[in-house]
Amino acid sequence: MRAAEHQVTSNGIVCGALSWPLPPDLRSSEEEMTCPICRAPVLVNVFPAFAHSHTGSIPQPLGENTEASCFYHLRSRASTPCDECGRFLCSLCTLEIPGAKLCPVCFEASVRGRKLQHLETSRTMHDSIALALATVPALMVWPVFITAPLTLFWIGRHWNSPTSILPRSRWRFYFAGLLAVAEIALIAVVIVAILKVRR
Repeated sequence: MRAAEHQVTSNGIVCGALSWPLPPDLRSSEEEMTCPICRAPVLVNVFPAFAHSHTGSIPQPLGENTEASCFYHLRSRASTPCDECGRFLCSLCTLEIPGAKLCPVCFEASVRGRKLQHLETSRTMHDSIALALATVPALMVWPVFITAPLTLFWIGRHWNSPTSILPRSRWRFYFAGLLAVAEIALIAVVIVAILKVRR
């Protein structure tokens, strides 16, 4: 008998036969089990992130006058205070970083003051630097004597350095390396030709 297909809804994972929520023990099992309602065979593979709470969700409305409201959204219920300034924040305003929960203002101030050690705000694009070293000086000819070997050194030095946060290929490294090798070969040919002419 074929296992029933499962679905993900706002109620969690449900059986594909009756759309009935599956109990937690079926969701985490690695073996095929039986739905307790329709008795259909069920096999569910769930990513661990499914059980985690979601930050930045829609904030809860403020219910009673005795409840604390968000500093930035007066009609939203506060869920946590900022670890820096102590302002009450709703779930939409809370920015979670390793070891702290910050409001948007304190987060921006920490980024400007470089207080966040685990947060990357920029990265050096070493492949673009290598490509610039191989191409721009070639227009003036004489700097190539320095920049071509420097390009090869740069590629070797930063080949395993972190690339862009966004997906990025290494074609700039390859192209810069080919240009640098070609420039060095051209320099060698020119030097040999000059020596032959002088002889």
